[in-house]
Amino acid sequence: MKNPELRGIGTVFRYTVQQHYKTRSVIIFLVILFLLAVASMPVMLLLSGRQKEVTETQIASVYLRNETGYAFNPDAVHADARYAGVTIIETAEDDEALTQRVMNEETAAAAVLSTGTDKASVFRSAAAANKNTAASVGEQKQFTIRTYYGEDGSVTGADAETLNRVLEEALHQSLLESLDITEEQEITVNSAAVAQVAKVSEYQSGTEESNLDTHAAVNMAYSYLLLILCAMSIGYVTQSCMEEKVSKLVESLMVSVSPVALLAGKLLAVAMFIFLGFGLVGAGLCISYQIAGHLGGFSFLKPLLEEIMPFRLTALHFSGSTVVLLVICMLLAFAISMGLSGISGSCVSKTEDMQSASFLNMFFLMGGYLGGVFAPLAESDAVNLFCSLFPVTSPFCAFPNYTCGKIGLPVFLLALVIQAATAVLLVRMAGRVYKMMLLYRGSVPKPAQILRMLKEERAAAKAAAGKEAPYGKQ
Repeated sequence: MKNPELRGIGTVFRYTVQQHYKTRSVIIFLVILFLLAVASMPVMLLLSGRQKEVTETQIASVYLRNETGYAFNPDAVHADARYAGVTIIETAEDDEALTQRVMNEETAAAAVLSTGTDKASVFRSAAAANKNTAASVGEQKQFTIRTYYGEDGSVTGADAETLNRVLEEALHQSLLESLDITEEQEITVNSAAVAQVAKVSEYQSGTEESNLDTHAAVNMAYSYLLLILCAMSIGYVTQSCMEEKVSKLVESLMVSVSPVALLAGKLLAVAMFIFLGFGLVGAGLCISYQIAGHLGGFSFLKPLLEEIMPFRLTALHFSGSTVVLLVICMLLAFAISMGLSGISGSCVSKTEDMQSASFLNMFFLMGGYLGGVFAPLAESDAVNLFCSLFPVTSPFCAFPNYTCGKIGLPVFLLALVIQAATAVLLVRMAGRVYKMMLLYRGSVPKPAQILRMLKEERAAAKAAAGKEAPYGKQ
């Protein structure tokens, strides 16, 4: 390597990785993390009470009581091949009589179709309506399908639940037929409308902004992701920088490896630890999703998510190139956090000082996170521009602001340049601080003291090199 300051990075990197993964607790933690990721979705599916659909039914007859006031077409049930041979018996018997039937007949099930009022939907509709027209908001109907089966019969819970889903689809088709509505008309009526607000100039250029709900949700999700990513690096880097000081190993290391190379190797090793952990979680979630798919899938979550999320992903300016920009932005934010962690970790001489040394990291993380969460609420172009360019908030705000159309491409590129310059500056400064504080054993210096010490160290280095007279010009 041409630069002597960086000679030995590979050696330090390999040594740090070997020492880290030699610890049995680390391996156990990674295995547990992977297993938790694999088990997450199947456990969520099982806790939801959702069972896998049956491929062959044991139900021979279904006693159906229809209280909806709309005609029910049994052919819609028979359209499903699994229930093509099931006999649908419409009846007006009460609950007690239906209970006796499913208890006495091993292959029988009972279903009750009823209708009511969705109180939550009425409340939301009235709240969203104008006060002059709120009284005209109609009650929104809610259909309920209750399916029963005998405890001692051959019908299983999974079979009854699958029947319930088939009945739900059949009721939907029957309602369309009763109201003389085609599927195309239903799709048209239920088509999503994405609300966007734009200035005339933005409308003419085709770069429309996302609404407040979308902007706030994207900012919060992205800021939280960065918060987790960067927070994980703090403890790793601080502990790694402190190890040599505590073990007195640094005196022998300095003979063959420069302090800058020592720190750089450690930072690269820590980056590998964290991204390997994220990779294991990602792989575990992919396997978990496949397992959950075989257990019944998450189709039942879609209506719930549409109800909870007040925005549509189609409102975002997202493309294939945006994924590349996302990776770049996350790496820059991580590099900035690593630089700050290197500076604070270099000042730690004992374990009890680790918390007091993390002030810079906490300022960056909390300042950036709070800026990313609350800046969209201002709905101000000036605030979005400031948060996108200010070094503390830029890593948390620039990418979501660009994705939501709050800033243009030139501003976003400028933000990336600022983030890259900040990362390079902090990493270089971390190398200087680590070199300067390598043999330091006192209390954690404050930021002003560190800057003063760096200035004195640089002046001493220039004087030693003959670039500046130690006592000034005579």
